[in-house]
Amino acid sequence: MREINIALKHYTVCATNSYKQNMRHKRQITLLLLFALLVAWGGASSSHINPAAQNPAVPTAMPRSLITPLAKTTVIPATSAPGQPRRTPLPLGTPREVATPASLNPYAGALLPSYEGDVGQAPDATRYDIDITIDADMQHVYGAQQVVVVNHAADPLTELMLRLYPNTEYLGGSMHVQDVHINGASVLPIPYVRAVAGSSVTDSQRLTDTSVVSIPLNEPVLPGHAVSLSLEYVITAPLRSNSGYRTFGWVDQVLALPDAYAMIPVHDQRGWRVDAAPDYGDIVFAEASLYRVRITAPSDLVIVATGACTQTPLDPQIAPPSDVLLHQSVTSCVAGPVRDFAIHASREYRVVSAPVAAAGGDVLVSSYYLPGNQQAAQHVLDYASAALLFYESRFGVYPYKELKVFPSGTTAGGIEYPMLAGVLDTLYSGDPGYLEWIVAHEVAHQWWYGMLGSDQINEPWLDESLAQYSTLLYMEQRHGADYAAGLREQRLIARYHAELDAGKDTIVDQPTLGFDRALYFPIVYGKGPLFYDEVRRTVGDARFILWLHTYFEKNRYGIVHREDLLTVADDLGMGVTVRQAFDKWMHGVFIR
Repeated sequence: MREINIALKHYTVCATNSYKQNMRHKRQITLLLLFALLVAWGGASSSHINPAAQNPAVPTAMPRSLITPLAKTTVIPATSAPGQPRRTPLPLGTPREVATPASLNPYAGALLPSYEGDVGQAPDATRYDIDITIDADMQHVYGAQQVVVVNHAADPLTELMLRLYPNTEYLGGSMHVQDVHINGASVLPIPYVRAVAGSSVTDSQRLTDTSVVSIPLNEPVLPGHAVSLSLEYVITAPLRSNSGYRTFGWVDQVLALPDAYAMIPVHDQRGWRVDAAPDYGDIVFAEASLYRVRITAPSDLVIVATGACTQTPLDPQIAPPSDVLLHQSVTSCVAGPVRDFAIHASREYRVVSAPVAAAGGDVLVSSYYLPGNQQAAQHVLDYASAALLFYESRFGVYPYKELKVFPSGTTAGGIEYPMLAGVLDTLYSGDPGYLEWIVAHEVAHQWWYGMLGSDQINEPWLDESLAQYSTLLYMEQRHGADYAAGLREQRLIARYHAELDAGKDTIVDQPTLGFDRALYFPIVYGKGPLFYDEVRRTVGDARFILWLHTYFEKNRYGIVHREDLLTVADDLGMGVTVRQAFDKWMHGVFIR
């Protein structure tokens, strides 16, 4: 097991002499560059970090001379000693008035003008300001972030929990945090220890989960009050990712960096939701949040990231030409409200794009591709555009300015992130029908997961089964009822019945880890959608779509659970039908 290193300063001591000499003559240039970037971002409190190349096997702490310290904030509602100053880089306001419209405006840049007000619907949303530097070795990532968190609970918070997803054991990478501050005061993270599944809680049956750390609060944060967290980190990504679904690290010419920052997990009536991450299925459970992210990377990398992004070459006018300026660029992204933030980068990415006339205005749909796949990329562009318009017409508006589809080295057919849809790269040269299915499925996740959040670890069917059935609806509208009937048989029924024929079945409504791994896919993606299919056939298309549309609009940007889906049916007078179908398909077990 890896250990969380909460103070990486000993790595600086281990730096080579050549590194130190190299940094002396770059230091002045880099500081001037940082100043210019901060000015461009309106005096943002965090800084870009430019690590020198090191032994790739040993991640190093960021050179202290290159880091502009993050501004430290305080809990506004609390009282302080007379004369003690309080600094607030982001207005925290008073209880229940945590953010002002002016403070939220910078996060609205990814929304269509008609929906820019959506950031104001969640003034208490967590706000991330993150600086990320991707090293030229394509393995090390250096970050600094500041997060403003509001206590939504009924009781005071005495700790913050952080998810360090790059530390998830099966992903094969690591994430080390350092210089953690709460409201300006330095704190030491506490490793998170969980019981081994199925064991009683004893010291011998507990293990440290390095993907979670606890941050103690020096004073409780009252309900409705805000707290500021700042920290720095180093991520080491695997150079040849072969773990899990291959969603993290360098795979097939693409660097995948999903959730490459310290994430605030959901906090609900059960407390901090830091459930153990399975090595199959999805693992993120997050609130819709607001992001400003600056990515410094080699200039030949094409960055595909959540949000509305602009890439700017480093201007040699800022300082005398140097390798620092000539070979790096900065990609600045804003996003929100979105569930999480992902980055994918490749030197080989090309792109075709086209605007789509959505309900709130033109959405720029971009289809990235690798060399040799331009024709398939054009098809992907068409599939994604048509799927966006279809889902918007049935479920609710797509409020963002962009949607990006990109080839991924994942071993799953596809992978979803807010405003992003990843597609298995080998599908670009395969069956066009299956490629369209995967693209439409991942686009459906913009509604079921992206805008309507759910617990993907404990209720994986809630987004996956519905995204799967939404894909079938799209294919029916696009290619006709007969074509869709064949897909229903092939993609849903046949996969599920293959397990029934082998004498295997289990309930759909259970956590990912409750499934036998071999049954997860046929049950969640095959059996689960048949629940929606029976409801539709019973109540008719109009009432079925009304149910899903109401469910989406009532809970947009929020988090839903099973009962939210069923309660909407109750409210529409469909509760008996829906609940009977739910008990049959989601809780029933059939053995032939």
